[in-house]
Amino acid sequence: MSLKPTSAYAVRELSAAFAKDDASPDDIIDAYLFAKRHLAQSIQALILSQLPAACPEFTQLRDRIQGEMKNRYADKIPEQFLKVPYGSKTHELLFMILLRSIGKPVGSDRLRLANRDNVHTERRTRELRELGFNITTSEVDGTQAYTLLGLDIDYAKVPELIAKEIKKSSLPGGEKERLVASLTK
Repeated sequence: MSLKPTSAYAVRELSAAFAKDDASPDDIIDAYLFAKRHLAQSIQALILSQLPAACPEFTQLRDRIQGEMKNRYADKIPEQFLKVPYGSKTHELLFMILLRSIGKPVGSDRLRLANRDNVHTERRTRELRELGFNITTSEVDGTQAYTLLGLDIDYAKVPELIAKEIKKSSLPGGEKERLVASLTK
């Protein structure tokens, strides 16, 4: 891994900052932030090297949700609101990690590593649940964990997904309310 020397250097610099008797808090913080940045980049590269470039299961599940949206609501809801959200590379990456450990809890800290320690990782994982993916949460050793239980989809989430898109739109309030109400009929 080409990032390994920089990461090793960053760790040595952090260790040296802690070892200095006269190191200021700013020196230690700067060394930590430098190490954190480089370690996050290296660990992400390591994780990505263990995963395929794309996840056909992710695409297939999203296609099934898309089909369900259109089958149930094409005659009631404008097509612009019948699009499956949460299809970013980050969502796919998180799904791949959960899929790789299907049936086993994956700590949120491990998921964050795959996303360069991004603080929004848990939100992206919860968005996968909003799609209707069979993901549960638990606490393992004091850490939040997510478990992909299977590849079944909870289609009861479809109206919520569509309603969320309608509510975000620039339609007048009354039109939004009418469309959202039509999801329950």
